[in-house]
Amino acid sequence: MVIIVGAGLAGLACATRLEEAGADWLLVESSPGPGGRVVTEVTPEGYRLDRGFQVLLDSYPTARRLLDWEALKPRYFESGALMVDGNGDSVRWERFLNPLRHSEWLLGAPLAASFLLREKITLAAYAAIQLPRSDASLTARECGRSTMEELRSLGLGGPVLEKFLRPFFSGVFLDCELGSDASIFRLDLKKFALGRALLPAGGMGEITRQLADKLPSVRQRYGKTVTGLKPAAEGRGDGERVTGVVLSNGEELLCGSLVLATDEGASRHLLGLPMEGGRPWMEVSTLYFTGDHPLYEGALLVLPSGLKGDGSRRLVAHFTDLTNTAPDYAPAGKRLLSATILTPPEEELPADDLLHILAQAEITELLPRFADWTFLKEVRIRRALPSQAPSSRGEQLERHPASNLWLAGDQCAHASIDSALASGLRAAEEVLATQG
Repeated sequence: MVIIVGAGLAGLACATRLEEAGADWLLVESSPGPGGRVVTEVTPEGYRLDRGFQVLLDSYPTARRLLDWEALKPRYFESGALMVDGNGDSVRWERFLNPLRHSEWLLGAPLAASFLLREKITLAAYAAIQLPRSDASLTARECGRSTMEELRSLGLGGPVLEKFLRPFFSGVFLDCELGSDASIFRLDLKKFALGRALLPAGGMGEITRQLADKLPSVRQRYGKTVTGLKPAAEGRGDGERVTGVVLSNGEELLCGSLVLATDEGASRHLLGLPMEGGRPWMEVSTLYFTGDHPLYEGALLVLPSGLKGDGSRRLVAHFTDLTNTAPDYAPAGKRLLSATILTPPEEELPADDLLHILAQAEITELLPRFADWTFLKEVRIRRALPSQAPSSRGEQLERHPASNLWLAGDQCAHASIDSALASGLRAAEEVLATQG
């Protein structure tokens, strides 16, 4: 039997491939249901609150392979963003359009007029260079320089950086300093250039729910925490093989192969590795607010300029009225806005009871009608994404630490929805190969 520990994206993808191949497998998850970091809470009132602001891209090849796209009822964002700068009566709004879908954006004076023509052309040309390259070639090795260093070397350190690139990609990397290796930026830029961002009508949790529902329920065990691994008995000549797992209730499950599709902390514990090692992780808070009236037009992400008029950095990295894109996210007659707040390195966020007050005040400076909206909930994820800074790949956990043990997920791969799914498939294929 193959035991898979963890029912997030990677674990469910692994189980899907093993089921296709007719293998004997069992999925074990400590939470009461599937999802990992891709879940949606439905409140009694009917609001759909994702575990942090996330989107699915229709340019993700593994997701297209594994998911029933039509059943997700995709609600698409427009191919662009709203950039906003200033305060009070001097607020300026500009629409940023994907230059590969909207060629008029490059030369049209009214469109993002604050960008230099040189910046527009440089960004469009740089994105176009990435398009014919395969995903594997883009991430085959690290560039050795950060995304910020890459952008500045291209001459993109002016308005296009502070008004678009920093607020947009800081939400992707969960890093306001854009410290991720430039290879990651190139891949993500390609995916956003080629694809459209969307939300499933039922919330992002529909992705993992759909994967789990396609699998036999008898092979999925939830509310079961794996606390240890059973090594091979001494003297059997099995080397570092694992023979099973131990659950928190003392139950032992035997296996021929094991896949750890857990978060890095859980894997370190099970493998007996130092808990203080590894890459730093990014923390993010998503604040949800509700109101009765629209704030702006368009299914768009709003990107406030990184700096306020007084030179201080904004608290809110970006926000969006989710019901402009997916009306299903709120009950009839209501609206739902999400605001993303990143935790800067070496800093702490304001106290929990002040965070939403400060965020609402900041957004109200840009959209005065937001003052009468109501705060719903904060979703804070302490370990949302691992650092993908240059040289961080060498700090990832070993993907195949024992002859019958594999790891999957962003603990050993690029951090994205599609990469997590692909890592689960890869682990399954290697398990199947060892079984002939």
